Amino acid sequence: MLSANFDELLPIIEDEISSGGKVRFKPRGRSMLPFLKESRDEVVLTAPPERLKKYDIPFYRRRDGGFVLHRVVGFGPDGSYTMCGDNQYIREKGIAHDQIIGLVEGVYRKGKYIPAGAAFYRIWGFWWPKLMWCRGFLPRAYRKIKRMMVKQ
Repeated sequence: MLSANFDELLPIIEDEISSGGKVRFKPRGRSMLPFLKESRDEVVLTAPPERLKKYDIPFYRRRDGGFVLHRVVGFGPDGSYTMCGDNQYIREKGIAHDQIIGLVEGVYRKGKYIPAGAAFYRIWGFWWPKLMWCRGFLPRAYRKIKRMMVKQ
């Protein structure tokens, strides 16, 4: 989730994107970990297409006013989107296309640009949502193994 000051920036962001420009910013929060890390990564937004594809990462506004950057993991029968953060397991259903502000075109990680079409980006976007069932288990197992290795 992003900070409330995006309310003030929203008209500028929308104007830049609608005129064919791009917007670059550092997302805040932990919902897209480990793919996007706060204070390390930056995202580049462009105008969204007519229809998002599965595994796209849109920047959208929830009906309650919050701004979110989550991955498309499915579609509703009414054409709405189902979203989920990479660090979450609860899906958010019913996101309408008119809530979409922009689409992540690429990511800057440690200063290096990774376009959305890059192999790493596509592979991660395809496989990580399929591991949703074990997201709570994997980080705990990793931490436990790491602690065991340090003790030896």
